[in-house]
Parts: sequence; structure tokens; C-alpha cells
Amino acid sequence: MVFDDAGASSLEQFTLLAKNARGRACVALIQQALSNKKLFVFRELLDMPNVQALKGTEHDSYFQLLEIFCFGKYRDYLAEKDVLPALNPAHIQKLRKLTTLSLAQKSKIVPYETLMKELDVTTIRELEDILIDTIYSGLVQGKLDQKSKSLIVKYAVGRDTQNADVDLMIEKLTNWQIEATTICERINSILSHADKLAESEKSREENIRAKNVRTAAERAPGSREGNYRGGNDDYLSDFMQGPRRTPSAKRMPGAPGMNRKGRI
Repeated sequence: MVFDDAGASSLEQFTLLAKNARGRACVALIQQALSNKKLFVFRELLDMPNVQALKGTEHDSYFQLLEIFCFGKYRDYLAEKDVLPALNPAHIQKLRKLTTLSLAQKSKIVPYETLMKELDVTTIRELEDILIDTIYSGLVQGKLDQKSKSLIVKYAVGRDTQNADVDLMIEKLTNWQIEATTICERINSILSHADKLAESEKSREENIRAKNVRTAAERAPGSREGNYRGGNDDYLSDFMQGPRRTPSAKRMPGAPGMNRKGRI
């Protein structure tokens, strides 16, 4: 992978060496950094004072070359090839991989036709070798779709950022923040409306429940007994105990009795 500990320590090593490297020594340092197989970011090295001091001197072409490896593409080098230092095959391969990375950052599907033009290759076999090397280097995660003749990008690491890109990044982040805030406000509005509906439904159910309880109480048997209690207490007592039996007269000795039919 590109951004492992070894790669980070190598970049740090070059920036430390650049503190004391001047003139030709600084040029040699740039050449070593560009040849390092683990390095694909160079902005920290480019910003070193001794490297910046190369601008406008006899070594200005090496400063421009380092800028292309930081921010540019292979065709940028070809356009200035006559005034820039010659590249060896390893340098060309690295710049082509960085060019592939730039294209992969802009689109999830990169046609072979576009890649062949930007990388200045003439055969699909040569192109796919570069793409496979780019994937194995950890710069891009994706696959080669030979049917559609395109690179399908899943993930691409970031390249060095120019100062001009910072304003664009801030603008994109600001727009994202505004959009995210708008979405959050919509969600909160929906949740608030849902809470009000739930509260209204809860109140309606409570009213229905209370009404049902009152109706059931009015229709319960206990409510009719209350009507009896509101009347004569003696009558209620008699009703509960049954009819009273009057005492029968004593039968006199010798008096004729009554048969069951009431006859003497």
C-alpha cells in the first residue's frame, strides 16, 4: 500500500535531508524521491525552503518536474518535455500511475479510450499492465472491465493538493454543510409532526376509553340497586326478608278443625 509506515518514514526522511541540501544536492534529492517506489506524494518536499529556492535558477526545471509529479499528469510532462529533465522508465511509470489516479478521482468509470489518450499508450495490453500496477500499488481499488473497456473504480487515494484546490474544497464542504443542515431541519420537522400526531392519537384514545368506562358504569346492575336504596328502608328490609307470617290463633280444645279444603 502507498500510505504505510515505510512510505511515510521515507517522505519524512527526504524532507529532513532537504533542510541541508542546496543546489545540486537538492536536485539529487528530488531525483531520489521521484525514483522511490513507495512515494506518490511530494507536497511536503516541494514546500521545503531549499527546494523552493531552486525556482528561477539553473535547476528550475527540476522544481517544475517535481510540481508535475505533485499535481500534474503525464501529458503535462509531454507538453514541456523539451525543457524538462528526461525521465527514465521508472519515472514514466510512476507518472502514468499518478495520472490514472487523477482520472479515477474524478469518475467511477474511466473508459479505456480516455486512459490510453492520457497515458500516451497505443495498445490495450500496455494500458492494462499500467492499470494492474496502479491497483497493486494501492493507489486505486477497482477492476478492469474488458467487456465495457473501462476501469471500474471503487476507491482512489488522494493526491497532493494545490493551494487553488483548497478554495474549491472549502466551497464543496460549505455546500455539503448547508445541504446537511437543510436535511436535518426536514427530519426534525417530520419528527415533530409525528410526535404531535402520536399525542393527538393518545388523547383521542384516552377520551374514548373514559367514555366507555362511563357508559359501562351507567349500565351496570349496581346502578339499579341504588334506586331501591333511595326508597323506603322498611320496604327494602321486607323485600330482602320475604313476606311476614301472622301468628295463628290458638286452637280451643274441642273446637272443630279445618280440613285441607277449608271445611269444618
